[in-house]
Amino acid sequence: MNVRDIQGLRSIMGFEGEYAVFKAKDSEGPYQGVINRKGEIVWDAKLFPPTLRVRGTNIYMSCIRGKKDLHYYDVALQQYVEKPERKIEGRDSYEDMKELDAKWVEKEGSIFSEVGRLTDNLLKFRTDKIEEIYGIMTGDGKILIEPQYKYIIPNNDSANHFVVVLPNDMYGVIDLKGNTTLPFEYEHLFFRGNFYVARKDGKAGIIDLEGNILIPFDYEALHPSYDEGLDLISAKKDGEFIFINAKQERVELF
Repeated sequence: MNVRDIQGLRSIMGFEGEYAVFKAKDSEGPYQGVINRKGEIVWDAKLFPPTLRVRGTNIYMSCIRGKKDLHYYDVALQQYVEKPERKIEGRDSYEDMKELDAKWVEKEGSIFSEVGRLTDNLLKFRTDKIEEIYGIMTGDGKILIEPQYKYIIPNNDSANHFVVVLPNDMYGVIDLKGNTTLPFEYEHLFFRGNFYVARKDGKAGIIDLEGNILIPFDYEALHPSYDEGLDLISAKKDGEFIFINAKQERVELF
């Protein structure tokens, strides 16, 4: 079965190597699966909640709809496998981050919640146990950015710039001095190497790190390949799922 034959297809995500995740919805609710570069469904398990990829491998992880436990599947081997080891280089493990999330600590007479490691040396924190408004501080407790943001998302390739979200849900980018390097005029921003996938006025586009438009805001959805970047972009326009390159030329993948 080809992914284009799916009723209720909602998106085709960016390819990583030979595979990509698709999202769909049927009478039982949303689910996900995996396709190859021919558009063939290689893993059609009804997955919910969303699939979590283990980057750099062909292993996918998810809860299967209707079952409680996590399951791991290698699409190359076409079989379920044991839980893979997962360690993000330069970051704490997921278990370490969960421990951080649960720990309230006192520093210099103030109570902080260390709620996630942004980089090796930086934490996002909040001082109010009820209102989730975050700032940035160093691991030794020096406050760099006072709590004022609903979310703080690190740019993986830069420890000096962060995607942040205001309480009104508008996205922008700041540096460690609190300067705004991209204005708060986006409904979504997702950092991908040397560009951002953005949403503005309900449409998706791609901008560079200075905010210059690389792909205009003409699309319902855009998902660049994890490996090929702007050379292969999964796009949705006028209800049709297509693939384009950086010049907006159509790529006939399947």
